[in-house]
Amino acid sequence: MAASYEQLDRPATSAYFERVTVRARLMLTVCVATAACTHTTVVPPAELRADALATVGEGRGESPGLVVATVRMSDPDAAKIEVEAGGYAALADHRPTDVDTAFLWFSITKLFTATAIMQLHERGQLDIDAPVKDLLGDEFVLDEPRRRPITARDLLSHSSGLGSPSVWAAAAPEGQERRTVKVQLAGLLERHGPRLRYRPGTNQRYSNLGYMVLGRMIEVADGRDYETYVSEEILDVLGMDHSGFRWAPLLGNAAIGHGRKGGFWTTVAKSVANPEVFGPSLPNWITTVYFEVEGSPYGGLIGTAGDLAKFLGAHLHYGAWEGHRILTAASVQAMQTPQLDQNGRPLDYALGWHTQVIEGQRYFNHMGKGGGYRPEVRIWPSHHYGVVILTNRTRYDPRPLSQCVPPAPDPSRSAE
Repeated sequence: MAASYEQLDRPATSAYFERVTVRARLMLTVCVATAACTHTTVVPPAELRADALATVGEGRGESPGLVVATVRMSDPDAAKIEVEAGGYAALADHRPTDVDTAFLWFSITKLFTATAIMQLHERGQLDIDAPVKDLLGDEFVLDEPRRRPITARDLLSHSSGLGSPSVWAAAAPEGQERRTVKVQLAGLLERHGPRLRYRPGTNQRYSNLGYMVLGRMIEVADGRDYETYVSEEILDVLGMDHSGFRWAPLLGNAAIGHGRKGGFWTTVAKSVANPEVFGPSLPNWITTVYFEVEGSPYGGLIGTAGDLAKFLGAHLHYGAWEGHRILTAASVQAMQTPQLDQNGRPLDYALGWHTQVIEGQRYFNHMGKGGGYRPEVRIWPSHHYGVVILTNRTRYDPRPLSQCVPPAPDPSRSAE
């Protein structure tokens, strides 16, 4: 199902959350067919998306539901978001997915945590190259006295040596009371933190715990709790009105998580997850209830593809979306600079972003993976282009979609 309209200002209904006018000029349409894919076989995005959307649903589909959004910033005066949706938000009642369906974002949340850290760095409220302990004090004590101190830069680039606890242990049905980030971090450091996996700056290994530390740094530096800070300083600024850390405002149009029986769900997830997060079993599927991740700084955000596209738009256009700024251009550039280990070897991470090169074109991306959902965001700065993929199946592979980019823009139309 596709939608095309200039503004998201439809009236609210009893089953839907309130609509507000989006100032950006949005064109929500199927992706244009004038692009080339960086795969061996070149497939125009419109054709590729049509094929992908044809696979969603109840049968042998890759995912019950799928929403794809793109953002183009080559002409900032006509910044354009395009969204298409297909399949089902829930197989149990065959409720369809549409362009405004909300999904769990899981680890894509880390990009918002990284953005918040860079905001505070800009303002002088913290220093990403100072020891974390300078800010957190006795809240951050490790049994490695001879190592060099861990910095926020290490945490942002997954090069700190800290472990990575599973999101499953901290998942619970929506609406339940949560522990504070401070309390969560203390417990995680006790279980996963005392012994580092390697000396800071010498290697890279993905770490959920590192982003919990960053979340607590945001709280200590600013004074607001993590969720309030991100909501007020990023979501509200960009007009991301259909996103947040709770399902409750979004339940009028929300996707249920799904997993095929006999796969990840039965072999791993059910052995470690809170059993309360699982929903009714279908003939070929296991489902979830609407659950929330307690570890907000590493995986707690929920929302729509269109909202995520605005966030990508800001990172593609010097830190601002339609005149609403969340970062300076210098901070955006810093976040998109691949990091080096202490011996000068490049890491696969920038600050918050994972990064690689495909056929000479550098991209920055982040995926999320958890019970019943598999999202990805990816930006190609040289093309002023970003893509959001939201799905409600754990094992869906979004990369064939996210690796497809349009031609490089005409330099004569460059914004700056």
